[in-house]
Amino acid sequence: MNLSKLARAGPVLLATLLLGACATTANIDFRQGYDFSPLRSFRIGAAQTPASADPRVNSPLVDRRIRTAIAAWLKAHGYQVVSQGGDARLAYRIGTRSGLENYDSGVSFGYGAFGRHTALGFGYGFPLYDVDTYDDAILTIDIHDARDDSLLWRGSSSRRLGDGNTPEKLDELVNGLVSDVLDHYPPGKKH
Repeated sequence: MNLSKLARAGPVLLATLLLGACATTANIDFRQGYDFSPLRSFRIGAAQTPASADPRVNSPLVDRRIRTAIAAWLKAHGYQVVSQGGDARLAYRIGTRSGLENYDSGVSFGYGAFGRHTALGFGYGFPLYDVDTYDDAILTIDIHDARDDSLLWRGSSSRRLGDGNTPEKLDELVNGLVSDVLDHYPPGKKH
């Protein structure tokens, strides 16, 4: 591939890399061999304990956001939300996990094109060895058989929990977590 083709493909490659870095991964488990197709109505139960001690997620306001986001997702995907009975009971819990992130040296490169001219550049970042802490919010959603309360399906996902949250940022966080998890229901669904 010559440099002019690389220069034209660069923005697409960069966007792909950036989107891939932002992607979240849900952890899913389910009872294999179970037919999920008859489950059409869901009762959303109370949040499961243990609740997180972190006041950023241990709040009736966050709990309401989770319930609202789950109900909205279910309705948008053709399921019925009921207050009693139902084919299945949906339960959830939210918690936090702390982690460390370190920044050290690195190598980077760049390229550019102007008219018939192209150029490549390389750079080296000197060792900084900076360490930051962060917190992730983790949402776990369980689906239980309404007849015997056995666990049929479990999904969980995490997203970075920022400081200085606003109601809008919390709405975005909760809606994103619920979608990250429930977009994998039912098992075998194409994503």
